[in-house]
Amino acid sequence: MTRTQIESAIHRGVPFTLRMADGREYHVPHRDYISLSPRGTFVTVYDDEERFFVLPLLTMTGLVSSNAGQDDAGGRNAPGN
Repeated sequence: MTRTQIESAIHRGVPFTLRMADGREYHVPHRDYISLSPRGTFVTVYDDEERFFVLPLLTMTGLVSSNAGQDDAGGRNAPGN
């Protein structure tokens, strides 16, 4: 995953899910639920109870758009695969 791929998903304005190397998934229903670190090495995702999860970009394996149901990055439908 790259910072650019995450920024693109945020700017599209549709819900998405981040997939991690350990199998966990973090749903991002709206741009207010995610923030990127200044250098783009970490992403912070918030849930509805205002808990937060700091996720290293290097451990992200994919991004799934909720409206398409297909991988936008890191999956078989990613560019170049």
